[in-house]
Amino acid sequence: MPHFKSAEFSPLSSGITFADPNSHILRPNGDLYVFEYIISGRGYVYFNDRKAALGAGAAYILHPCTYHHYYSDPHDPWTKVWLNVRGILVQHLLSDHHLDANCFVENFKEKDYLTEAFTIMKKDPVHCRSELALFLHRYIQLFSEALISHQEKTSPAFAMKCFIEQNIHRSLHIDEIAAHAHLSRSWANDVFKRAYQTTPYHYYLSLRLEISMDLLRQSPMTVQEISNHLDFPDYHHFTTFFKKWCGMTPSQYRRGFDTNKCAYPSNP
Repeated sequence: MPHFKSAEFSPLSSGITFADPNSHILRPNGDLYVFEYIISGRGYVYFNDRKAALGAGAAYILHPCTYHHYYSDPHDPWTKVWLNVRGILVQHLLSDHHLDANCFVENFKEKDYLTEAFTIMKKDPVHCRSELALFLHRYIQLFSEALISHQEKTSPAFAMKCFIEQNIHRSLHIDEIAAHAHLSRSWANDVFKRAYQTTPYHYYLSLRLEISMDLLRQSPMTVQEISNHLDFPDYHHFTTFFKKWCGMTPSQYRRGFDTNKCAYPSNP
């Protein structure tokens, strides 16, 4: 196991704060890295000038040389586990995972990690540095993955993706998709393409093709019934759509005419 010099990594303290309505921490210029996970109850944490109300399942990270201000809800005091550390190693790990500012994640699934860190320090506070450094590396990686996932799910691109998937069986226009995320058509295309490497309307059409193909292969529905199911204006529009994408009519596809020929059009 590698050995880390104290200048590189110094675990300072770890513990569990049990439900205390008077729990209050204020460091105008914090001098350590703070890792905390809320087990139960609620509390408030300032991130720059914004106060976040966090409940059970939330985790947050505070950097040194920043304003640390967090306190328990007096009516529903939190129980939380925490780890305080210093060292250039932590700075590098956080920077490598794009966690360069104070941040939090709600519904963080790795609820036992900081409790395990507390156990490690309690068991051997003198010789736990190397084990805890490796442990913290994994924790930071998981935190980063959870934060990225949260940001994606709260993004306009994800909102459009969900809207498309929830309305895939009816006729949609790009303007309606963009309006759902309160964006213009051109901005919606740009935002969605950065997130998913395709435009929202192209994604909508590709899903409709996949459903069409599945129904033609696996269901007893007639072509007309599939057309109605997917809210095409009429049989002709559905057949034209399918042939444009697959190079064959729905009936030909159903009969097994060179199904390998079916392919999505090039991404716009």
